[in-house]
Amino acid sequence: MVLVDPKEVSLLPGQGIKAMFEPGPGIPGQLGLFVRSARESMPRNGDIHIEQRAGMVRFNDILLVVTMIKVDTLLTDEYFDVWWDYHSADGVDHFEQMADQERLVFHVYDAEGREFCIDRENGFRKFFANVPGVFRNTKQWTEIEFDRAVRGFCADSYPKENLWQVIEFRPHSKEASKGEPVSADEYLNNVPEDLRPFYLYLSDKGHCIRIIPSVFEQEASHGNPEEFLQPAPLKTVLRCGIRWAGGYPVAPIPFVPGHGLAVPPEDEEH
Repeated sequence: MVLVDPKEVSLLPGQGIKAMFEPGPGIPGQLGLFVRSARESMPRNGDIHIEQRAGMVRFNDILLVVTMIKVDTLLTDEYFDVWWDYHSADGVDHFEQMADQERLVFHVYDAEGREFCIDRENGFRKFFANVPGVFRNTKQWTEIEFDRAVRGFCADSYPKENLWQVIEFRPHSKEASKGEPVSADEYLNNVPEDLRPFYLYLSDKGHCIRIIPSVFEQEASHGNPEEFLQPAPLKTVLRCGIRWAGGYPVAPIPFVPGHGLAVPPEDEEH
């Protein structure tokens, strides 16, 4: 893998990338996230909080993995997105590295390009440990196709604050698999007629529609679609839209392996 010198990394304001770097002499290379602030100044006294989120979605038959960080200071928040291509030259190695690496260094650059480092626990480990199994049956794509898919998805999902909300997730509860005796007629708004057969009420999620996440559309078309249905808040489904595949609704809602669908909690209606 190619190692970069953090002192020589050049980024545009608001840009984020991933790269291997050498933490010190004789220390094996590590993956780090490199982001450049659009602010004129950044605090360096420890008054910085970093949140980490990750998600995956299919766009034009290409699986996009995104990691996001929110840099939270006393002044304001900034959001950065970093995209991961499993089929790139270093893709598999990078996914394995992120699944194993316990710590993650965030290299933050101010508007003038001056760098400082923030070392945190790697909150993406579980995500990257679960993701590779999803790629086993996917076709290869080129870097150009991947870049086009990222641009296309971002055109629909930006600004970054919106993308941050889209990939928020909470662990799936086993209790949620049991539906309550509530019908679609009890939903305050109209449930489209074609979605009524897939309506479900869950005690922890409220009014839901069982959908196939677009990331699993190909797998569902070659297997039993019922096995790929996931409950999504009705509000999320109506907002993001669906298409039909073999008589089943497919929605472009990110799926986080090990956690379930990534939907904003405020979409849950009880």
